[in-house]
Amino acid sequence: MKCKKVFYFFPLVVLLVLCFLSCCFGAKFISPISVITKNVSKIDFTIFCNLRIPRILICVLCGALLGGTGAVFQGFFRNPLADSGILGISSGATFGVVLSVFFPFSVGAFFSSVSLFAFVGALISASCIFIFSKIFLGNSSVTLLLSGTVVGTFFSSLSSILVLLSKKNMNTFFAWNLGSFNVKGWEDFLLLVIPACVAFLLLQLCAKHLDILVCGEDSAKALGLDYNFVKTFVLVAGTLATSCAVCAGGIISFVGLIAPHFVRKIFGAAHKVLIFESMIFGAILLLVSDTVARTLIAPSEIPVGIITSLIGVPFFIYALFKMNG
Repeated sequence: MKCKKVFYFFPLVVLLVLCFLSCCFGAKFISPISVITKNVSKIDFTIFCNLRIPRILICVLCGALLGGTGAVFQGFFRNPLADSGILGISSGATFGVVLSVFFPFSVGAFFSSVSLFAFVGALISASCIFIFSKIFLGNSSVTLLLSGTVVGTFFSSLSSILVLLSKKNMNTFFAWNLGSFNVKGWEDFLLLVIPACVAFLLLQLCAKHLDILVCGEDSAKALGLDYNFVKTFVLVAGTLATSCAVCAGGIISFVGLIAPHFVRKIFGAAHKVLIFESMIFGAILLLVSDTVARTLIAPSEIPVGIITSLIGVPFFIYALFKMNG
């Protein structure tokens, strides 16, 4: 039993090692040991401490949010293809972010119109998808994917219209749609960490309900599950996590699709473990992708969303074939 528990934490150890290694790579190799011993120039020290470390932390949080959300949505919809990016929820959050440009406000250090509008946009898109999936043939894979495509395209179109109307921030919006952690610093991390931790807690609290829901909606209700409460709780948890991830790095697809699939094969389908390990695997996947993105053509940088899409598209096709086979 102790060996099994240690095995559960092995991916976390891998993540910590990868974080250490990722600090070294970029346009220039910088050794963490040389930084600790202060055997580097002031510029390298600033790059390491004020750019790379916060960027890696934000990347890890974002990957964990996406991985955990994917596990929760797949469990709730009982569909292995459910993911905040594929379902169009990320597009809803992005629309909220773009809309916030027209209604800027700030309440305290950790709350602004960006976070509020992103959450509301993600919540509206998730609600639309849930309604469509219930009206048209239940939660079938085809219906879910088509609903997500329609909702995501609709919100992406609205975002594009708003950007054109504002006549500015075109480059920022383009980078946002591709996903990027470029020029992220400690201020961005501090804005993200509190809502992200709340989202982690809410996602993990979904586990018990999702284990009951595995047997089907009717059977779960017969066992005493308050389905309407679970639906609301899952939507709030998933949309909070998605909006945090979008605020951190823009639209980054397929992380929430891939991570739970790997975890399910290794650790099983019990959601308490599945959600936690999906967070770790999501963080690992996004961290590796971001490290590749900023080193492959250094000193230039590839948007990390392109890397995750290159990995995710063939995986998505494989998952479709497996479901139909």
